[in-house]
Amino acid sequence: MSDELERQMAASRERGERFALATVLEGAARGARLLVWSAGHTYGDLGWPRLNQRVALYAEQLFDRGAAGTTHKRFEVPGAGKLEVRIELVAG
Repeated sequence: MSDELERQMAASRERGERFALATVLEGAARGARLLVWSAGHTYGDLGWPRLNQRVALYAEQLFDRGAAGTTHKRFEVPGAGKLEVRIELVAG
């Protein structure tokens, strides 16, 4: 999936699309990545479907606010506690 994720990011940059790259920074899913586009589409997996949804919704809120750069947020994951996720916003 990593090669495809890289291809998806490169294609989005070429098209000038705005997207976010979310990466789990700790725990069993450390290094898992999810792409989120401003239209709400996603690609990848952070290890838990509900975490994917919550991160996508949070990224959409960042897009709506016009945020830029990188942020970190902790998300509660059942059975895994709180996980820190880095969300890098890439302007299109």
